[in-house]
Amino acid sequence: MAKAKFNAKGKSKRDSGRVVGDARQTQLITTYGVGAIVNFVKDTVIVAGIDGWDKDKNPDNSDNIDYRKIFNENLQSLTGAKYFIEPKISGNSGPGWLKSKDIPAFVFPEMLRCPKCKKLVAAKEAANANPKKPNRCFLDRHDGTQCNGVLIASRFVVVCENGHMEDFPYEWWVHGNTGCQSDRTPRMSMYNIGDRNDIDSLFVKCETCGKTRGMNGAFAAFAFSGENGYPCSANHPHLKNKKAGGGFEPECDKTLKTRLFSSSGVYFAATASALLIPPWSGEAVKIIERKYEELGYMSDPEPYLRSKASPTVTLAQLLAAYDMLKTRKDSDLPRGETEIYHDEYKILSQGESGDNLGDYSAFAAEIPIGFEQYFERVTVVDRLTVTESLMGFTRLKPWGGDTDERQLAPLSAEPKEWLPAVQLRGEGIFIQFKENAVETWKKNIKNRYEKMERQLGLSYLKSRLDRFSPEYVMLHTFAHLLIRQLADECGYSAASMKEKIYSTFNAFSETENNAKKMRGILIYLASSDCDGSLGGLISIAQDSEKFRVILENMLQKAAWCSGDPLCAASDGQGFDSLNYSACHNCALLPETSCEFRNVLLDRVSVVGTPEEPPLGFLGN
Repeated sequence: MAKAKFNAKGKSKRDSGRVVGDARQTQLITTYGVGAIVNFVKDTVIVAGIDGWDKDKNPDNSDNIDYRKIFNENLQSLTGAKYFIEPKISGNSGPGWLKSKDIPAFVFPEMLRCPKCKKLVAAKEAANANPKKPNRCFLDRHDGTQCNGVLIASRFVVVCENGHMEDFPYEWWVHGNTGCQSDRTPRMSMYNIGDRNDIDSLFVKCETCGKTRGMNGAFAAFAFSGENGYPCSANHPHLKNKKAGGGFEPECDKTLKTRLFSSSGVYFAATASALLIPPWSGEAVKIIERKYEELGYMSDPEPYLRSKASPTVTLAQLLAAYDMLKTRKDSDLPRGETEIYHDEYKILSQGESGDNLGDYSAFAAEIPIGFEQYFERVTVVDRLTVTESLMGFTRLKPWGGDTDERQLAPLSAEPKEWLPAVQLRGEGIFIQFKENAVETWKKNIKNRYEKMERQLGLSYLKSRLDRFSPEYVMLHTFAHLLIRQLADECGYSAASMKEKIYSTFNAFSETENNAKKMRGILIYLASSDCDGSLGGLISIAQDSEKFRVILENMLQKAAWCSGDPLCAASDGQGFDSLNYSACHNCALLPETSCEFRNVLLDRVSVVGTPEEPPLGFLGN
């Protein structure tokens, strides 16, 4: 298992850093990405920015970033990055891996609480008072002995929609803008009254002046707003309070909101992914990409390329790869999400493609009996590589999914030409649906999804209207139902599988869209820890009879939900009422598996209803 160790810093000048825990490499791009709070056994930290990820720190060059560079031309076009860098990991995972403290982190929240004496203590204060035991309370009790209680992170932080975050202002909460009236430095405590643990019983007290205030109003929407409110200081604790961009960030005008540091609303990773497909998956292309800038300065790159030729990668292949990459780099034609999805769709629809040395290989499988009139092709992807990148993060509101969005919190204090990413390798099943079958179904449903489209336009996901269409709802729902059935019958967990929906975008004119029509789904398993997986999806798709049974069981199970008849009749449930007949009992997946936040789903689009079977693509 590829893991990265977190190196906590910043408590005091004497605390140069220590390993506080570790995490899977993929978690550093998603759950525990830059800016996320991670709660370990003894420490609670925030993952630091990527400012030092691309620096060779070791004199023996054992931290050479060339070994951690990733290239994926499609994802580079989508994100604007020149390349990607993998997080450092511990162990003998390959040449150049750092074998000690890998990922920097800072203690956060910086305000700690002692459950024994109920006092609030700053982490820096505790570390300076007791460098050998920074997690122990150094304050004296009433009898003069040291408390020595175990300090834990205080539960509350304040965040704003611009991605800023800081410790909850306990002193301000009690005293307001006037501050403590005592001539001594205030010492705060936090305690519950009685034997209760709810927010209404929680109080903050200034032990210096005796003033007390309950925490029950801290979660109010406008608790920190108003003329005498507490303004956002535009703080980024993952950058150690530095201003993004290296300069002075303008004052933030957003209202701070109180959250538990462990709540999901504190951190939402903004990620983008793309398959590594031909021609960009070949070994020749990868060799050229690593030295592309150096080759550009050469008057004649052929002698250098000749030195890199081998029995498996010929000079002709290297020259062709260089010309192809140069043409792409010099092109002024914009390449957005639509073009990248269509490139992947074309390769997946070919069936037989790939090579023995590259990162992609696929072959066509037999269509299950009874599904010939619905499926155009079934492709088994026996070698699949997905590059997943972290572009930034949001707080309070999840990322809307727009790759042009500029409201993402920064990953570094200084601008970078690269982004953090991981390579996921595995296998998948691609199903291409027949165009005439889809068009017939669309005529049967008429204007069934007009309300869903209006709801999408009113939600914060409105930037994704270019993806909405009736066929997207059907394809998306089919993928969810298939993943759930595969999890039931094949032993995989639903969370281990992911989907990609290839449906025609609405971003262009009708003529352009006709040239870029898509109607397919990809279900895949991928991991960064090993090359490939156990071959379970491959064996299923190869055996058309086994696949037929799984599909038929899927349809039979989807025909009835334990929430019916209410679920089947619904035209507005789930997040922002963006689902019709889809609930946790029948169609929803773990968030890590779904590409569109578990919305735009309708079980009826696949199986129909007993009264109107044609409403389902496979209703008959």
